[in-house]
Amino acid sequence: MKRFVLLSLTLALCACQSNERNSAPSLFKDGIQFRQKTVAVDAEHAKVVMKASGGTTPVTFSISREGDPDQRMEILGTVMDTGEGKIFNWIAKMNQTVASATLKRFPQLEIQADPGKKLTVSGYANDRRTGFYYSCGPLMSTFSPQKAKVYLVEFQFKGSACEQQVYDVTDPANRVLVDGAGSEVKSG
Repeated sequence: MKRFVLLSLTLALCACQSNERNSAPSLFKDGIQFRQKTVAVDAEHAKVVMKASGGTTPVTFSISREGDPDQRMEILGTVMDTGEGKIFNWIAKMNQTVASATLKRFPQLEIQADPGKKLTVSGYANDRRTGFYYSCGPLMSTFSPQKAKVYLVEFQFKGSACEQQVYDVTDPANRVLVDGAGSEVKSG
């Protein structure tokens, strides 16, 4: 009888539908991945890169595209600053490999965006460890990408606060802030 109840409960919970759109990679759906999927820049679309900096707390990114029939936010995945450039390179690479393969936390996420249509990017940081809780966001940035451009949406940890900024990084040597697309909040 206990087995029947446990099996029935398990099946019922698995059948529940979520009210969110989730295209984030998972171990069951995508298997072990050592690198995230990348997007090429082309003449008809924009490329948007999402990253976190200034802390090792994982950041979950979601998007909403203008003109999409389903206006719920679509969860793309989780990024994490692995410390590259701040700690020994081999340690950063090891952190990146373990986080990517098992936890699906990548150094960055990339998407292709339609030019001229508003794109809203949401970033949310949440870290719950024993004796530690940190939460910041969600932060929303809305902008209209242009053809053949590359944009960086960067979730930045600044002490106990966080902010999210959008930059045009088509020329990697010249990082230009996109006006009106950033947001800032204190952690909670």
